[in-house]
Amino acid sequence: MNLHVILFRNVIVVCGYLLFTNSSDAQPNKQTFKIQIDSLVQKIMIEHKIVGISIGIVKNNEIFYTKGYGSKDINISSPIDSLTNFLTCSISKLFTATAIMQLVEQGKIDIRKKLTDYVPDFVMKDKRYKDITIEQMLTHTSGLPNIFNKHYIKPKSEQSELTDFAQKLKKEKLRYPPNVPLSASTYSNTGYNILGLVIERVSGQTFSDFVNRHVLQIAAMDSSSFSYSKINAARRSKPHKKQWLSKKIKVSNYYPDIPQDKPCGNLNSCANDLCLWMLHNLSIYNGTQKEKGILERKTLADMWMTKREIPPYKTSISLGWWITQSDKYGKYVFHVGNDPGFSATLIISPINNFGIVILCNALYPKDIVWNTIPFEIINLFKDEWKK
Repeated sequence: MNLHVILFRNVIVVCGYLLFTNSSDAQPNKQTFKIQIDSLVQKIMIEHKIVGISIGIVKNNEIFYTKGYGSKDINISSPIDSLTNFLTCSISKLFTATAIMQLVEQGKIDIRKKLTDYVPDFVMKDKRYKDITIEQMLTHTSGLPNIFNKHYIKPKSEQSELTDFAQKLKKEKLRYPPNVPLSASTYSNTGYNILGLVIERVSGQTFSDFVNRHVLQIAAMDSSSFSYSKINAARRSKPHKKQWLSKKIKVSNYYPDIPQDKPCGNLNSCANDLCLWMLHNLSIYNGTQKEKGILERKTLADMWMTKREIPPYKTSISLGWWITQSDKYGKYVFHVGNDPGFSATLIISPINNFGIVILCNALYPKDIVWNTIPFEIINLFKDEWKK
């Protein structure tokens, strides 16, 4: 089954998990919340045989809870903590979109303009590529296909990674016409990799250098990198897989560190850093950011407003961020991710000044990572949440 069909089906399931109600009951204190979270997570870990996860929660302008569970490597005793590094998979796209919008603020990119205005040497076999806009790539409506195994590259240097990948598309056709209505099948990792190339051409820096300097460093994400080799070996977690027939869980011999996929899925990070990322975004949105942030408030607000919808569901997309509007509690913005050996989810509720991230070093429990753990935790706070 197509990976992104699964993703969108789980987005729909996500909506179903949010059953928030108002209550006048007295609220548990902070320590009680932490005990409840810990008990809940340990129970789920045992039930679903999860190797390892790391959790981060931000609430009311502070890191409310971070903790690691399980092991970095199923074969040895290597406990996970809030600084243990995981591949964040498609959560990486939020950082690519942020970098694009920084360049928009600087007047260097207009998202309504064509891709070829910024990468004039971009060519495909299908001439409709000339109509692709930056906004369409941000919203997965460009018509670009997902390009996987047959176009892996072996770049001569980091400077050539995304250019080499773009060259591979010369013989490809679009999957859909540009500005296609958003659906599960229009989701395109390729589009985000080419956005990375746009960032390089406009900024004159490699994608990794630009995002590290202008996004990660400003958000104080010192333990994160788009280059796996730059992650301290002692902080890394191993990818795990479940064998199809025996159901045995083992370390995978494949780490999805693909040069061309940095913009779409190669951010290596940890719960602590992603808590800082969520706090940084919330402080911009709430107007409490004291120093210059990664974005202006009006830009971030625009990135959290619906641009394309998927009728009849209440899930939509903005500029990188997915949005769900629930009748039962309000709006939240999010992104999920999965790759061989990893799964992740990150959710922010702006109105509740709340965010949660779950990182896992296995793919097989992705439904639990996306739909069960975060919302079971959120339900602990249901009595104080606003709709």
